[in-house]
Amino acid sequence: MQHTEVYARTARPAVFLIEPEQVVRSALEYILRERYGTHAFASMDEAVASPMKAPAVVLIGIAILRDRGEEVLAELSTVFATTKILLVAERICDPVAQAGLKQGAHGVISNPISFDSVCDAVRVVLGAPDFPGAPSRLVRVAFG
Repeated sequence: MQHTEVYARTARPAVFLIEPEQVVRSALEYILRERYGTHAFASMDEAVASPMKAPAVVLIGIAILRDRGEEVLAELSTVFATTKILLVAERICDPVAQAGLKQGAHGVISNPISFDSVCDAVRVVLGAPDFPGAPSRLVRVAFG
């Protein structure tokens, strides 16, 4: 129950969307804008240069990891120390997505991208309770 209270008190957490494809970036922004303070960027450089330095969650397209390498996750963790990172990939089993999970990403949102799958993934990674039996497109990673 404590997670519910923490989540309910947080007013419109900030979410960065870093995705080079305009169509995907716009769709994600449309899905999240009612519940979160969304800030969309086409590149890592734009996001890092943003005056807002503490998003609660970063959604990053897998294409950026392919182009810049897995060290992007280390860079995100350094720049945004307390931020949760979700990868946006076509498939959960994508080798780059799996490597990203091993490098510290908190989950993967995969196709089919929908209002429910994206909002549920962000909600869960922010610490809201997960509803048993409800489908989720988020791959959870346990840290030991």
